[in-house]
Amino acid sequence: MEFFNKIKGDKAIWAIVALLALFSFLPVYSASSNLVYVVGNGTGTTISFLFKHGLLLALGFGIIYGVHRIPTHFFKGLSLIAMPIVLLLLVYTLAQGTTIGGANASRWIRLPLVGFTFQTSNLAAVVLMAYIARYLTKIKDKKITFKESILPLWLPVFLVLILILPANFSTAAIIFFMVMVLCFLGGYPIKYILGIIGSGILVLTLFILTAKAVPDLFPNRVTTWENRIDSFLNGEDGESDYQIEKAKIAIATGGIVGKGAGKTSTRSGRDGGFGSQDFPQCNNPDGDKEDPRELQPGDPTDLRPGDPGTLSPGDPGYNDPG
Repeated sequence: MEFFNKIKGDKAIWAIVALLALFSFLPVYSASSNLVYVVGNGTGTTISFLFKHGLLLALGFGIIYGVHRIPTHFFKGLSLIAMPIVLLLLVYTLAQGTTIGGANASRWIRLPLVGFTFQTSNLAAVVLMAYIARYLTKIKDKKITFKESILPLWLPVFLVLILILPANFSTAAIIFFMVMVLCFLGGYPIKYILGIIGSGILVLTLFILTAKAVPDLFPNRVTTWENRIDSFLNGEDGESDYQIEKAKIAIATGGIVGKGAGKTSTRSGRDGGFGSQDFPQCNNPDGDKEDPRELQPGDPTDLRPGDPGTLSPGDPGYNDPG
């Protein structure tokens, strides 16, 4: 009880954080089998991933508790110190040149010694919000012009967003939206906010046009954005809609109440849910490697309701036992 008395702030927020942390064990346990048996080729156990998750949560709560004991006025100075550090981390992250399927996927960096990875854009969002809050507090009750705020306010915002945009449009858009809301609540002139929104749209348009005109100029995800928009408008699932297909299979096979924690088949690829082939488990692309998921005669080939399907002589992938 003495420890809880030392906790300051809104108790409701602490309770919500604790509940979210508690419920987070469920999806981690459900997905850990995929990491063990598919990604890790059977090495390790699901308990090890739960233990690692618990350690990360304990570390996170320790950081939250330590930070909430720091007087708020110290964060004004910390935001100034952390901003150039965040910009360097974003440059380093983007410079890694990580690509998946030709699209920019430079979002994470790996911490030395501990081996953990984290997304630098998340840290950038927190530091940027603190930096902007400091600036808005500084100009409170003052008449400010747009020209005066370009360097101290909008230049850091532009640098952070332009370093995140090539690899993660959604995060850049969310941060931009949060910045606009914070400036509005902080009393920044609305006409200047509207001007920044227009400028942001213009910069995004120029970025897309440049990426389309010179695709090899820098790694980007413009083609991925286009494919997702086309897929959404057409209402058709393409070969790249892996997550959508997985979600539909989970809904179709799980029913209303689901299969329960750790019992789903979609997390480990035992569902036939690959958009590029109808019988993925029967086709082993690496002939010298044994496929533990290879179908045998009589095994179900599709988990969609109403079409269980079984392999018969003459079907693609049928292995004659004789």
